[in-house]
Amino acid sequence: MTPNRIVPALVLAVAALTSRATPGQVRSTPPSRVAVHELPVERALNVFFARVVLNGKGPFWFTVDTGATLTVIDPSTASRLGLQVADEGEHRNLGVASGLTELKTARGLSIAVGGAPPFVPDKLFVVPVRGNAGALGHAVDGVLGTDFLRRYVVEFDYPAGRVRLHGAAGFAYRGNGTIVPVELSANLLLAPAAVALNDDTTMTAHMLVDTGSSARLTFNAPFVRRHNLTRFPPLGLTASVGINGVTSAPVIGLRYLAFGQATLDRPEVALSHAASGLTSSDAFDGIIGAELLSRFRLFVDYPARRLILEAARVTQGTVPRPGS
Repeated sequence: MTPNRIVPALVLAVAALTSRATPGQVRSTPPSRVAVHELPVERALNVFFARVVLNGKGPFWFTVDTGATLTVIDPSTASRLGLQVADEGEHRNLGVASGLTELKTARGLSIAVGGAPPFVPDKLFVVPVRGNAGALGHAVDGVLGTDFLRRYVVEFDYPAGRVRLHGAAGFAYRGNGTIVPVELSANLLLAPAAVALNDDTTMTAHMLVDTGSSARLTFNAPFVRRHNLTRFPPLGLTASVGINGVTSAPVIGLRYLAFGQATLDRPEVALSHAASGLTSSDAFDGIIGAELLSRFRLFVDYPARRLILEAARVTQGTVPRPGS
């Protein structure tokens, strides 16, 4: 990586939604337990955008985002639909930057996508995401969050460019991918990863799995301080563009990062120094987004609390693990 190079990347995750939110009540038709629904999607910077119908109108474009705990709609879209919106004030810990963001909530939205049963969240967040369309290269009207996704086994087939929703009861995995247990607490989807630094130090990091982020691999500021990762000379800088501004961070190289036997050899990772925002959180250690997730065919099995990763362009099991 060229020293001091700024690499733009979009992060649509919302820190307040991941750190404090709890799953909302859903007045929706229960999901089919056996059906498979293929979502109408397009992809930009490895982030999937689903074409959705809202209250019978559309189409609109929502990211398919495992990093957002609740579904999000842009204020302009909420206004167009005539939704009743409640003002929640300005909040500092939304997005990747430290700036304030106006937060509102709304009710009365029915979301139809890909033939799946309609989804009617009791509450959704009204957050300005449309302004990030230019950075991402695709229109964006909202975010399908974990409150919607957690009812399914969600298949992100990056090599084929498709997303499928599998009913939990009818899903049986018969492939040879790596299965990794995950934690789902307050809708935070966290997976344990083995990390090896270039000085052969090893550790475990609990990573937020964020399919809605096109940013590079990131370690949160508390994790960076705890392991003194700034002792390594930076390869350069990276920048992340979010709903509330831009933040930059130095980048270092790792020996590997692995989820079970699925290994990413020599990835680069951004070291957050943020005092507020998503990457200042100590609720998890870092974020893995679509830049690296796109190397897999990924199943997020919410009901069984597991990830399944089929390698597309990575080597599995070739790097020694701690204790091996």
